[in-house]
Amino acid sequence: MTPHWTERCEEIRAWLAALPQVFIGSDFDGTLAPLQPNANDVRLPDLTRVLLQRLAACPGVVLAFISGRGLADLRRRVDLPGVLYAGNHGLEMTAPDGTTVLAPAPASAGSAVRQVQAQLTAALAHLPGVWIEDKHITLSVHYRQADEVRHPEVELIVRDVVCSHPDLEVRPARRIWEVRPAIAWDKGSVLRRFLDESGIPSNAAAFMGDDVSDFDAFRELPDGWTFAVGTDHRSDARLHLTDPQDTADLLRWIVEQRAAS
Repeated sequence: MTPHWTERCEEIRAWLAALPQVFIGSDFDGTLAPLQPNANDVRLPDLTRVLLQRLAACPGVVLAFISGRGLADLRRRVDLPGVLYAGNHGLEMTAPDGTTVLAPAPASAGSAVRQVQAQLTAALAHLPGVWIEDKHITLSVHYRQADEVRHPEVELIVRDVVCSHPDLEVRPARRIWEVRPAIAWDKGSVLRRFLDESGIPSNAAAFMGDDVSDFDAFRELPDGWTFAVGTDHRSDARLHLTDPQDTADLLRWIVEQRAAS
C-alpha cells in the first residue's frame, strides 16, 4: 500500500527547506474540491481557497492547477491570480504572460467534436443520468448518475461513435468518458511544459491528483513528490491522501513549513 503523506513528513520537510523554489501542482475535482453527483455542483471549500492563497503568496512557490475541466471553467472555480492553469487535461493552458495556449491538434478535430456531440446526444438519449459536457475542444460524457448496470452500455456507445472519427480518441476518467483530439498530449505533458517554462527541475516539484488522468503527471515526477487522493492506490504516486480534506491538511502543513524555511 502507498504510504500516507504523514509517514514521510520529515523527508518532505527537508525537501521544502532545501529548495529556493518549488512547484506545487494539483488536480481540482476530487483532489481540492469534493466530488458531487453533478459536476456543476463542485465547489472549492472556503478553507482550501484560503490555504491556496497563502501558498501562492509564499516566496519561491509556483502554484499550478491541471484539470480535466475546460480552462475557463477551472479558472472561474479556483479564481486565484498569479498562478498557472491548464484545462482539458492540458490541451489548453496559460502561457507565462497569462494568455491562453492550445496544444496542437488536427485541423479537422474541431468539426469532428461537433459531429460526435450530435451523434452521442442522440445515441445516449435513452439513458437517464447520462449527460454530455461541451468543453469546446473536447467532450465529457458523464455517467456518474446513471444506473450502474448501464455503465458498460455507455462505454460501448461512446467508443462505437468515436471510432469512426480518426482524429478523435476516447480516454477514461472518473465516471466520465473523455472525447478529445487524438494527440500525444496529457496532464504529464503540460506539467513538463510548466516546469520548463518556470525553470524548475522535476525533483523540486510535487503534484496531487485523484484520477487516472493524473497518473500521467505522476510519471513526469519520478524524483519529485506525488500524491494520489482516495482509496485507489493503483498509481505511480509515492504517497496518498485520503480525501480533499486531507489535501487541505497537507496544504496547511506545506504553508507552515515553507514559511518557516
